[in-house]
Amino acid sequence: MNTYPKRWQALNFLIAGAFLSPLDYFIVNMALPSIKNALKASDHQLQMVIAIYGLTYAALVVCGGRLGDLYGRKRIFIIGLYTFLFSSLACAFSPTVTWLIIARLFQGIGASLLAPQVLASIKVLFSSKEQPKAVSLFSSVFGLASVIGQLLGGLLLSMHWGGFSWEMVFLVNVPITVICIVGIHFTMDTHHQEINSGIDLTGSLLLILALLMLICPLIFGQKYHWAWWIFCFLFAGIALLIGFLKYEAYLMKKARPVLIDPTLLKHRPFALSLLIIFFYNFTAGLFICYPYYLQQFLHQDSMQTGIAIVPYGIAFFLGPFMVSKIKLTPYRIIYIGLGLLMAGFIFSALVFYIQQKPSFITNITLFMAGLGHGTIMPVMMRTAISFTSKEKAGQASGLISIGIQIGSVTGGAIIGTFFFNMIKVIGFPEAFSLAIAMIGGFQMVGIWGNIKLRKYIHQL
Repeated sequence: MNTYPKRWQALNFLIAGAFLSPLDYFIVNMALPSIKNALKASDHQLQMVIAIYGLTYAALVVCGGRLGDLYGRKRIFIIGLYTFLFSSLACAFSPTVTWLIIARLFQGIGASLLAPQVLASIKVLFSSKEQPKAVSLFSSVFGLASVIGQLLGGLLLSMHWGGFSWEMVFLVNVPITVICIVGIHFTMDTHHQEINSGIDLTGSLLLILALLMLICPLIFGQKYHWAWWIFCFLFAGIALLIGFLKYEAYLMKKARPVLIDPTLLKHRPFALSLLIIFFYNFTAGLFICYPYYLQQFLHQDSMQTGIAIVPYGIAFFLGPFMVSKIKLTPYRIIYIGLGLLMAGFIFSALVFYIQQKPSFITNITLFMAGLGHGTIMPVMMRTAISFTSKEKAGQASGLISIGIQIGSVTGGAIIGTFFFNMIKVIGFPEAFSLAIAMIGGFQMVGIWGNIKLRKYIHQL
């Protein structure tokens, strides 16, 4: 029986803090035209405003999880909140686009300290019976962020409060972070058993460099027309990642502190869970292609574009709450989620190919896809984290966050590159239809992974 009475109150503030990470991805996209005009930014600089945030977050999130293991999740979460607070203020009052890019880098650092503490805290604070509900609540913030980010961004940009325009998409973070700092201080358990080990600084550097070399080419490959040196960076990133894993195994043999326990990735159920998580996050390709299609081909404004994604976002938000009430085994729910994702995207592709514009039918098919996304996300998080001990919860949650981020970046790069290149060959509607059909097709890999995972889930 769990003896910590304020765990649910603490979870509310943990979730609110974690909500900032995806919110700032969606909401800033809406402000890019205003930022371009106000700061005289080039297209490349605007791309950096978006990319540097996700890049820093993905590269440091495992380090954030490890810091929580070592020094206490409450302490690291509060540090992350303060980092996010001051970097958001720096973003809002940036005099130049270069200043804004640097401030966004620090926002990414703050986000990397926030997200891994939530899953790890759920593992520690809640009983096994309570964890499904807690994880479902946490998962729902991603769907909520996709809706609120688009709509709130458009609303804030149109209101011009106090003479502010694009600055408001960063200033909206301030009250949320302040409330979370106060709330966590009074509700989260301060007890932490100190671990007498240091930080694996060499391993941290190797992992950060490896992820940078893997992610940067995916983000900027299209800009430089996939030049030969782009692939050199990719291969170097793979080599560094292998070197990092071998170095961590060496440290384990010497009984020295490690950043990631290599046995986590060698544990087949956990590795299969990461594979499924990686591929269902290819859904990020929708958020790259759909707004561009609506604005450039159908000439819709930012508010119309934001409203168009609402069916997907609402279903994404509702999915975690529905799945917590379904009395089925995890592997069956994973099949249902992947099936809805696949069917939703493929049916959407067919309808857009025929009608070429949003309609009541596309709202239904996108709702289906969003429901699949919201259904599978909490189950996969809960399943993956269940294969780890409490002592390794921070490392595991960091790896899950990396899987989400790299899946999103990779999916966005593959789907986006295909979409933009095919526009010139077959035209807008056909290119968009094929791109979102690809998102559905990639879920076959997840279904294969779930077949392999099924026998392990039966043992839980």
